[in-house]
Amino acid sequence: MSESSDDMANWKGKWSSWCIPMKDFRLEFLCGLTVALALVPEAVAFALAAGLPPDVGLNSAWIISVITALFGGRPAMICGATGSLAVLVPGTVQMPHGKVLLFYAVIVMGIIEILLGLLSVGTLVKLIPVPVMIGFCNGLALVIGLAQISNFKDPACFGGKCGEHAADASAASATSAAARRLDAFHAFTDPTPFIHGEEAIFAAIITVLSFCVSLWLPKLSTRVPSALVAIIVGIIFEWAIVRPAFGSQTPIVQDIAPNCELPRLFWFNDLYADAPPFTWKLFVQVLPLSVTMAAVGLLESLMTLNLVDEITKTKGNPTRECLGQGLANVLCGVLGGMGGCAMIGQSMINIGSGARTRASSFIAGLFLLIIVLVAYDGIKKIPVSALVGVMFNVCFHTFEWSSLKLMILAACPLRVRRKFLSSKTAAQQIRRMDALVILVVTLVTLFTDLATAVAVGMVVSLFTFALETSNAVQVVPREPTDGVQVYDVHGTLFFGSTTHFLDLFPEQVVAKDPDDVRLVFETGHVADYSAVQALNKLGERYGAQGKRLTLQELMPKTHRVLSRCARLGGGEITLSLDEQMNLPNMDSELPNHLHIERVPSVDFSYVRERSRETHDDSDSA
Repeated sequence: MSESSDDMANWKGKWSSWCIPMKDFRLEFLCGLTVALALVPEAVAFALAAGLPPDVGLNSAWIISVITALFGGRPAMICGATGSLAVLVPGTVQMPHGKVLLFYAVIVMGIIEILLGLLSVGTLVKLIPVPVMIGFCNGLALVIGLAQISNFKDPACFGGKCGEHAADASAASATSAAARRLDAFHAFTDPTPFIHGEEAIFAAIITVLSFCVSLWLPKLSTRVPSALVAIIVGIIFEWAIVRPAFGSQTPIVQDIAPNCELPRLFWFNDLYADAPPFTWKLFVQVLPLSVTMAAVGLLESLMTLNLVDEITKTKGNPTRECLGQGLANVLCGVLGGMGGCAMIGQSMINIGSGARTRASSFIAGLFLLIIVLVAYDGIKKIPVSALVGVMFNVCFHTFEWSSLKLMILAACPLRVRRKFLSSKTAAQQIRRMDALVILVVTLVTLFTDLATAVAVGMVVSLFTFALETSNAVQVVPREPTDGVQVYDVHGTLFFGSTTHFLDLFPEQVVAKDPDDVRLVFETGHVADYSAVQALNKLGERYGAQGKRLTLQELMPKTHRVLSRCARLGGGEITLSLDEQMNLPNMDSELPNHLHIERVPSVDFSYVRERSRETHDDSDSA
């Protein structure tokens, strides 16, 4: 009896060590099941959009989901085949041996992600401004929503095999492969016709029912995932009302993905028997696509990780996510998959349904594998419109609706806000440039892709920051004492603020100052070589008058910047640093009209210890 109790205790301990409390396993299981059902139409749709068979998308989805659940850095985040990567590959797929080239590109993409993870590039996501994040969420919500419209196309006409539309489809396929890309408005430009008549009406009704259940059920109860209930309601309406009572039907999963096979090494797949060997020439050919896919995949994954962190009030590990995602993509490419990354839509379904551990992500991938193996005949009966309703609910919760109010208030003049709004509402305003960044990122996401949108948003934000902080540096003079003039420098001296900084020391001031002038950088920082050159020019001005300029109370980082640039400064900076900092001393080589006094080294051991503890906590999650 005691041995049995000990075994049970050990089993529970191992179970809990994998971050799955026993009391929450039921909820995690249902969340994973719901996400798996929602992954089916998405994976199929993205595969078709990329020019690949549906089973490639389904197999890619479960491979990525399972591997990232085990080795990724964010519990409860769902990864799989995504539209952000699908839009990048149609041109390659249409080339000779295009599918094989894609598989090689996915393998190289995974290797790149692993290398970036080892370099801790994932931590740079913290530099993305909030307006860019909001624009990312808004644009992605619109892209996901518009992509669902394609599910109302006539499944019988996919591929251009529908009478008069065959010619249009053939003409479209004759277009240059490099020019093809899937965009947010693909459903409106695709020649495939929409469903119509009773079929369209019932599909719309099922979509509305599914959306309403997903949206309002959590307000009544959260014991069962609302998305799962919505799918069940859609199935009941389709098979108990639409088909037997009205003799009609709506598209189901079977119409877009009738067959599915288990993946295997693509080198041993008869479909790719003529696959070219992996050579240096082939590597150079697929490298641009691999780099682009890695950038887009990591960017979307890390921003989704950040979003999930905010919702769950927990901390993920960006470095581990890069490594886990890279491993998943290497295996996915080897098994003939299209690659993948984090899926914000399915992640929001999972998190919104109450999932918080890796169990839900793993179960989602595992159940998707079961669908591929044995249960696909049952999944084929789900009406696609029910899954569309669930995705519309995801779009509703992904979109930052409060940003609309902020942008409208930012666009309105102060006089208008005070006249028509309350004083409290009128004060709820962000900068117009921040509102512009939100709008720009949203629109660029719609018309290009996620990576371009975020890059544009970052450029606009950085330019705005540099412009607005160019005049932020301040120099406050103290009263001269004993022939010494002291100036307190506040702010960051960088390429954008050097002109303003030098304007604060005109020739009249330089001539009036005593022979000993000191700049105190207790709250100032020298950031780059432009700042060093500005100090050189200031030193030259005082040196021409036979005066000496001394820099005092420098931060350690400022010491390093000055020491590295000293030899590039035209002989205008003399370094005399604390020996503990292990930096070069050039007092004997350079003129002394600009001097840097010794300062005690700063002990950052406590800061490093706290940083290490925080990193360990994130790893344990």
